[in-house]
Amino acid sequence: MQVKQNNAPQLLRYIAFFMLSASVILVILGVYYYQKEDKFLAECKLITCKITSIEEKRLGKPLVTFTEVNGNYKPFTMMMEYDPSDEELGYNEGETHEVYYYAKDISQSQVKGFFENHLTSFILLIIGFTFMLDFPILLMVSSKTMKQRRQKEQFGIKDDVVSE
Repeated sequence: MQVKQNNAPQLLRYIAFFMLSASVILVILGVYYYQKEDKFLAECKLITCKITSIEEKRLGKPLVTFTEVNGNYKPFTMMMEYDPSDEELGYNEGETHEVYYYAKDISQSQVKGFFENHLTSFILLIIGFTFMLDFPILLMVSSKTMKQRRQKEQFGIKDDVVSE
């Protein structure tokens, strides 16, 4: 299927406005998820824990046991995930980390870190802002193409005529 050349700049404009709309939606969703993740973290208690054991029965899915340094909370285990062919776990026995401890469901507790705690919102915001940057680029390409076409029409140059 071939698109007529005369419609290409208009198609680029439609794509540009679609990407702008998608970027606005993604940014709004990113902000929404950031607030949702932040609200969840506010319900958690930030505690300092020491890693007491790492048991990896399945490659890439180790069970990491955390023990609160003051002994106020009982030890708990979290399953971490990583790609063993690409990276290492990043945690070692004896290390101390801050953990967002969620008392209602210990399995939802999270090690403190911006990317770990706000991963969904971060991805949505990055994709949204990338689409937003594409909008003016597509508009510039579209307007430049239309300007070149107008100049060719002004001088009577046609693309589909071949002279010998």
